[in-house]
Amino acid sequence: MPPTLPKLSYVLLSHNREKYIRAAIESAFAQDYEGELEYIFSDDCSTDRTFEIIKECVAAYKGNRRVVVTQTPRNLHLAGNTNHAVQFVESDWIVRADDDDYSATNRCSLIGKAIVAYPRARYVTTGVTHFTDAQEDVIRARALTPNDEPWVAKETDITTSPNEETSFRPRALSYKAWHMDVFRVFGPIHPQGYYVDDLTCFYRASILGTGVHMHRNIAVYMRDGSGNMSRGEDDNKRGYYAIVRLEKFNDKYFNLTHEPVIEIYHALCSHIRQYNLTGTERFMDAFRQEIHERELLRTFWRKGILNRIRISRAIGYKGLFCALRCLPLPIFAGLLATYRMLTGKA
Repeated sequence: MPPTLPKLSYVLLSHNREKYIRAAIESAFAQDYEGELEYIFSDDCSTDRTFEIIKECVAAYKGNRRVVVTQTPRNLHLAGNTNHAVQFVESDWIVRADDDDYSATNRCSLIGKAIVAYPRARYVTTGVTHFTDAQEDVIRARALTPNDEPWVAKETDITTSPNEETSFRPRALSYKAWHMDVFRVFGPIHPQGYYVDDLTCFYRASILGTGVHMHRNIAVYMRDGSGNMSRGEDDNKRGYYAIVRLEKFNDKYFNLTHEPVIEIYHALCSHIRQYNLTGTERFMDAFRQEIHERELLRTFWRKGILNRIRISRAIGYKGLFCALRCLPLPIFAGLLATYRMLTGKA
């Protein structure tokens, strides 16, 4: 008798995406998962019609799976909305989805099979393809077409060499499923952790078990240019002003995320001591190195050229691009924008 597929909770978080939310929910309801699956749609107090559209879609749903529709009492940002949604989860696994992306019809199926095959797993990542609004019709058709392709997985844990492609920081960190122990053991995400919610879950899950990576299996279609919060409301433009805006955002990012990342580190240290975990040294060394680099980068654009040269040397940045990035921001942005325009990479 084949192993029973685990119950999954498809958690879709939304905020002001009235243009895209209907398509995102359509791909959620199109999941071909043969196991038990519930849907949790949590809106972060949108000021447009996003929440109304969610309710319309759910009202029209003809399936028999459990569906929860909820809204935060005020705008809590990504970390707060995550914490809000988690309280409605009735399974051991969360499949995270965003309000402007598509999930392939077999996304949950791939994740469920991986969980069965690797019982020590505490997070699962799949492959991703980026697209723009201009590719909408093609991507929609591809995402909603049934797909029974064979799956290829690799399991890693905290003893895996940090030089391996899928160790420590999976390339598909945002396209993941987390075990609920990430929240049951460590509690809610730091309220200011809305830029590092996925990083928080990754480090927690890595200490609790293994990771399974299926990067050859494209299960998420990520929309570019719709206001990605993790890149300072990136508008998918690559000209002068976009470069300046993103570079200024980097300082803000490293300052805003400093306290949440430090909290993650101390929580992991406490857990390791409490359960006397072994084999964590290399993993925690890599984490400490990341914290050190983040602390250095907090002032990259807030001081002068000498400060940027010092930081670049300390981190080990090399090459012409890194040298140019030590110049004053207007000059660096102008040179990069000109290069992109001349090479057609704008």
